Amino acid sequence: MAKRGKVAPECEAPLYKQLEESFIAEIAAGRLKPGDVVPSTYTLAEQYGISRVTAVRCYEELKGRGFLVARRGGSTVVNPRLAVDSDNVLLKSNESFAKSRFDNLFGESLPKPPAHLLPTKAWIKAMQSLAESNAQDSLIGVPRLRGAIASFLMRMRGLSVYPRNLLLFDSKWQAIAFVAKNFLAPGDRVAVENPGDPLIFGEFSGRAASVDLMPVDREGALVENLEALSGIRLIAVSPCAQHPTGVIMSERRRQQLSRYAGQNEAILLEDDGAALIRFGKQPEPALYNKFKDAIHLGSFGHYLGSLCQIAYLVVPDHLLEKLSGDIDTRVFSQPTFVHSTLVKLIESGMLELAIFKQRAVLHKHRQQILSVLLAEFKDILTVNAGATGFDLLLRFNSRFHKNEILQALQISGIETGRLDRCYLDTGASESAQVLLPLLPEQEFLSNSIEKLLNAKLHLLSPGVVVSPIAPAASEKSNDFSPVNQSFAAFQNVQNPRLMYIGQ
Repeated sequence: MAKRGKVAPECEAPLYKQLEESFIAEIAAGRLKPGDVVPSTYTLAEQYGISRVTAVRCYEELKGRGFLVARRGGSTVVNPRLAVDSDNVLLKSNESFAKSRFDNLFGESLPKPPAHLLPTKAWIKAMQSLAESNAQDSLIGVPRLRGAIASFLMRMRGLSVYPRNLLLFDSKWQAIAFVAKNFLAPGDRVAVENPGDPLIFGEFSGRAASVDLMPVDREGALVENLEALSGIRLIAVSPCAQHPTGVIMSERRRQQLSRYAGQNEAILLEDDGAALIRFGKQPEPALYNKFKDAIHLGSFGHYLGSLCQIAYLVVPDHLLEKLSGDIDTRVFSQPTFVHSTLVKLIESGMLELAIFKQRAVLHKHRQQILSVLLAEFKDILTVNAGATGFDLLLRFNSRFHKNEILQALQISGIETGRLDRCYLDTGASESAQVLLPLLPEQEFLSNSIEKLLNAKLHLLSPGVVVSPIAPAASEKSNDFSPVNQSFAAFQNVQNPRLMYIGQ
């Protein structure tokens, strides 16, 4: 096989990244087509004169980005669901509701920690250890994978789960699609949160007869809206980590939800999301333990980002029995190197340590950002602080026109597109809102608070924008001294009391 590109050690980019981009170029040019088998990591390492660890890292990155998928039998192929747009050199899905599915396949739709909070070193160390072992030990079996995940969920979420109750998937959207296909009939009705996960809405709207929206307030989804409805077959909620609001469902709402679902024989799909990123105390108990017809949905992508997108469903025995008998309902994700790495991370305790670190760092920044917002943005916005997640939801004052706010945010370099997709009706998304990351994606980026200070000055004094103060190279990412320096620009602004919505 001819070499697909140069891998130059003298290049600044890491070797695995050079090789990764070479494969993407081959796919975009059509020389590698969807469904084509790619060389094994041993062959790749020998061909390019690199270590097998580098070859494995390249393939795992390509799998995480959706370009490659593992196939039953151990081979790796170009993702059969990809199509090449030669004009834009983009890869996209051929399936219905393609954009959301494709985005999620690449991990873009999942709320996840910034890259510098990922346990990259521990992940690479685990990969190194596996690569140095013999081939028989480097790939674990499905029973061990399910056992490791079940043990993790029992320790971290208190779930009473046996390995037989776990169904595994390569991504979250595959798990959602499985629920829609196997637990909904064409005439069924479902209820989903608004705002909520657009993937859930997309999958269920294509399968069910109708989708009823449940607005989300400070106590979670408004279950009262369902009281007058009948015939709801499935209710999708995220009681422990609602995205994008960060709200945790109150005990009163949980009881209402369980009572309504029990009376109507409805299935609860519990999206656990980033429940372990719970500020102030341990996450609330899962509905799976309290309600017999609850299906628990989770994804390691919420904590590991592009390192691992594996998702899972925890399905009670009586619902498993209703699935088709002509398929192996226990195996939906074939063992690959990334599965083995995840197992090693779980069994060593490194994944739990990484999540604890993420929570501590995010909590510290959350407190700092809230103190700034409470002091400096009283007349500009309200904060739905919530108690979970990687962002804060900011709602701007209605006296500012939405286009005016969006222009100020754009000038100040604040991204707003991610939030609009979470609203499932056009009216609610017309209000001016933005998700403010607790930490920037990259450590060297300007602090989001400084960008908001720019936006505030632009709104209060149109046409005047102060550039954010870039932190010095020696300053750490959590140093808020540039923000403190910027406060002088607003000392003469008299502000009323700031509304603080949340728990």
